[in-house]
Amino acid sequence: MQIPLCMEKEILDQLVEKINNGSATDEELSLYNAYMNRLAEGDVDWSDKFAGGSEALKAELWGMINTKIDYKPKVRLVTWKRIAVAASILLCFSIGGYLVYNGSPVKEQLVVNNDNEVKPGGNKATLTLADGRVIELSTAQTGIITGEQITYANGTPVDQAKGSANNTKSLISLHTPRGGIYEITLPDGTQVWLNSETTIKYPEQFNESERIVQLTGEAYFNVKTIFANNGQKVPFRVVSNNQTVEVLGTEFNINAYPEQSSAKTTLVEGKVAINTQHNHLVLKPNEQASTQQNGETRMKSVNAYNYIAWKEGKFSFDGKTLQETLSEIGRWYDLSIIYENGIPEAELTGDAFRNQNINFVFRLLTVAGVDYKLDVQRRKLTIIRK
Repeated sequence: MQIPLCMEKEILDQLVEKINNGSATDEELSLYNAYMNRLAEGDVDWSDKFAGGSEALKAELWGMINTKIDYKPKVRLVTWKRIAVAASILLCFSIGGYLVYNGSPVKEQLVVNNDNEVKPGGNKATLTLADGRVIELSTAQTGIITGEQITYANGTPVDQAKGSANNTKSLISLHTPRGGIYEITLPDGTQVWLNSETTIKYPEQFNESERIVQLTGEAYFNVKTIFANNGQKVPFRVVSNNQTVEVLGTEFNINAYPEQSSAKTTLVEGKVAINTQHNHLVLKPNEQASTQQNGETRMKSVNAYNYIAWKEGKFSFDGKTLQETLSEIGRWYDLSIIYENGIPEAELTGDAFRNQNINFVFRLLTVAGVDYKLDVQRRKLTIIRK
């Protein structure tokens, strides 16, 4: 097979397109794979003249990907030894994410009881009123607005959701199941986005001295600044696993699932204080506090985007362990994640849209050299460490 020293952009685009839609022949896959390997090793040239500038190619491939949401289940993938700049751009935007791995060969994986497609999550939530009534919220809506009455974001009243006005003690609960996501505007105007398998409890009306909500799971907060009659700011507090996060007006994300070893608070804008039985820490933007079960808290600098990408409809794999990534994927696709022989030493990097079906996840695992078994009927994904 003759490998060109510099592949023309039109040919490169055609190869990416065919790999993306599953129509590439074995010869075309071999050509693409060989070219990328040679490119990574510096044996061939990347030419802006023939292949196009990297930024222009990146934008073009994003456009290609945005028109392809559903992937075919049996698309073969190419592998490469080392990822150069050009190669990472191509693969990242042709499958919606790319990986760092040890170069293991791609293997066929086992999918059992594949009678039903595993689809991504969507707008799903239940509202439990103070009197115990449970309301299934509309999947056609993105969120609710609370106050004297509870309405959907478009102003439509939520049926049977009338509560007791001016009640600062009775708590209302909004819950998203596995595979669910929903938004809520609290009585004070604070906006909260709930990720999958998350519950927030809040009063029908906040009192004048403080605003307190309880959180289990993951949520993004955009807290509205409120002033009391004496001119002081009314604090806003979020109580979650072994910690209380106090803010005066800011944007931040809390990840506090009960099965996790720590609760993570990531600051996007403003300032928050983390209070536990052992620590009192103040976060600045792009800092994250991890509170352990024993109340000990550690702080580190992070890229806040990696921890709030879910709010924008994306997975972000950067800076996360494989277990953290698969836990997020499991909650979104409502899959139990089981590990055989421990957790593989693999790392995913990059972004991927959350509105794709499960097949894109299988591609990422396959390219990473991670063996797995999927049981659709039991909604169980088993990860096998070699």
